[in-house]
Amino acid sequence: PPPPPPLPAGCTSVKEVPQGIELALECYCSASARQTRVKAVSARSIGMEVKAKDAEANKPLCEYLGETLSGVGCAKLRCEVVRGERAPVKVVRVLCDGLAAAVAYQRLSIAQLAADREAAAAAPPRSVGRPTF
Repeated sequence: PPPPPPLPAGCTSVKEVPQGIELALECYCSASARQTRVKAVSARSIGMEVKAKDAEANKPLCEYLGETLSGVGCAKLRCEVVRGERAPVKVVRVLCDGLAAAVAYQRLSIAQLAADREAAAAAPPRSVGRPTF
């Protein structure tokens, strides 16, 4: 496959650290959410919607990130919250030798597009024009 595009200028949402990457996340937690998903990807942060109560969000968040970022050449991917364990703004470290920040950014962007398409398909149809009575 072709190499991923470079990170946006001044990108702080995904950065490389020894043995992996760190993600700057803004999480919205709700037990009534349809699913855990990427809501937005920008140079400053990654917006996430997590299907869980606030106090229980870290485990499903890390599971989702593991599934989304797996298959990048590492046998075992580990995820841990390093800051903001009980806060909506978090820093999450994903440990996996060989996981490049640009690859992670690209995979999260693709996951956001897929989640947006799925949400649009599940939404009720919008009426066009003036309503008839």
